[in-house]
Amino acid sequence: MTYEHDQEARREAADHALSEADLRQLAAQVAAERTRLGQHGWRGQSISFAPAKWAELIDGMTVTRAGRISRGEVFDIAARGSVVDVFTASFVWGSGKRGYGPTRCRTILELAGTDLERSLGRAASAQDPIAAYAILYGGHDPKQRAPTGDAAWGRLGGYGPAFFTKFLYFTTPGALILDHRLATAVHRLTKMPYLVTAKGRSRAWSPYRYAVYLHWMHQTAHRLAVEPDLLELTLFESPPLSAGPGIDRGQ
Repeated sequence: MTYEHDQEARREAADHALSEADLRQLAAQVAAERTRLGQHGWRGQSISFAPAKWAELIDGMTVTRAGRISRGEVFDIAARGSVVDVFTASFVWGSGKRGYGPTRCRTILELAGTDLERSLGRAASAQDPIAAYAILYGGHDPKQRAPTGDAAWGRLGGYGPAFFTKFLYFTTPGALILDHRLATAVHRLTKMPYLVTAKGRSRAWSPYRYAVYLHWMHQTAHRLAVEPDLLELTLFESPPLSAGPGIDRGQ
């Protein structure tokens, strides 16, 4: 990554490395998740959705009408489709059967108008996860984020990190999803600051915080000798690890 604070983010991630005991517990969860996924692995992880509710949004796309969409299918769309198609497909995959999914997707489309393709295109063409994140976040300072529609950046109304990191995951090498569930899982494991509040709510993750998270995920995946994608899926799907000796992992 070319991020100017990359080395600092790398060091902070290393400072929150798991103990060998916790790493062994996590390795067992990763192995169980790999077995559950079967031969297609994390690319085959699929989400069910209601095609009728998404019909007008996915019209003309290659998204299956069978009511399930996999990570691999979204990657295939990203390889051959437009950024707007990837936005929609990642939204379908990320929302599943949640009733608010189609409504929220339509709201973002309506608020963005012609800015949608411009913003998504800029982020996708950055080819660097932190630069792309900053474009959709609206800058680097969480206290001085650019307003939506600011031509210097690419922030879109209603499109926060929990959803736009799904878009980045499918378009930008090295990017991974960061949402509330993952932030909570990493915080419980490591006590890494600025991911969730004392009450367990998501923070406004800055590009720097995303960089720390990415380094931690990639460093931990390397120690486990697994793909970061499988680690992310395991942390999302699995129950929290039990507390190590003398460590309170409650939240």
